[in-house]
Amino acid sequence: MEISGSRSFTLSLAFLLLCFCSETCAKSCTSSCGHNHNISYPFRLDDDPKHCGNVMYTLSCESNITVLDIPSSGKYYVQAINYDKKTIRIVDFGLQSNDCSSMPQNIPPNTNLYWSWPSTSIYYLMCSNPLNSSLYVDTAPCLNNTSSSSQPKTYSYVKVGEIEVWDLDEGCSAEWMTLAPVNYVDYSNVSYKDIHNALMYGFDLGFETPYAIRCQGKYWIGSYVSTCFPQTISGFFQFLWQQITGKLSSLLHNDYIGKSFS
Repeated sequence: MEISGSRSFTLSLAFLLLCFCSETCAKSCTSSCGHNHNISYPFRLDDDPKHCGNVMYTLSCESNITVLDIPSSGKYYVQAINYDKKTIRIVDFGLQSNDCSSMPQNIPPNTNLYWSWPSTSIYYLMCSNPLNSSLYVDTAPCLNNTSSSSQPKTYSYVKVGEIEVWDLDEGCSAEWMTLAPVNYVDYSNVSYKDIHNALMYGFDLGFETPYAIRCQGKYWIGSYVSTCFPQTISGFFQFLWQQITGKLSSLLHNDYIGKSFS
């Protein structure tokens, strides 16, 4: 039992040191694509060496444009990455600059890898009658009102901010929803072109957990007990000791459970 425990301790220590070295190597890589000149940990490009970044945060470079593909949502242009705030600013792939008739094509992201950052909701409405309210922004001439011999005329608007079903005027329906940056413009007095420009600026997503944000990227973060340790030699050994004791506790627990059912 003593030999087995010593071996488990040695293997755990070697494993943790290997993980530490792997993370250090992963953080040493930088890449560039278009105007994003410092793509670094946890991000990586799909053609970077395998040891670079975190594979879960893989970006692609398409026609010299940095692209983020979120499977549950869709593709986004990456406008900027703020490594201090731990945010990534993205633009819907359906939007085109200098073309206010282009519309967002993705539903807002919902993923464990990224978390919501303050943003402004933009709802696209279709109405059977024209509206006369400051709550709604007419999308014309960017998005033309439609009519045909077989279909009655419809009118297109956007609503800035949250909306409830009972807030909709009679004959109106919400067709789409997207996100815009907070306070990019005075949304109480804008044209649709202003809103389109705000959408082209992009909205932020956080790419680390709120706890990691609290540690401000200056500390080791213990995985067994969420604790911030200073990135000093002393802090590293405190972090390492917590990882070792946590790992050993897990191994002993699993060994006990295994014997209980054997």
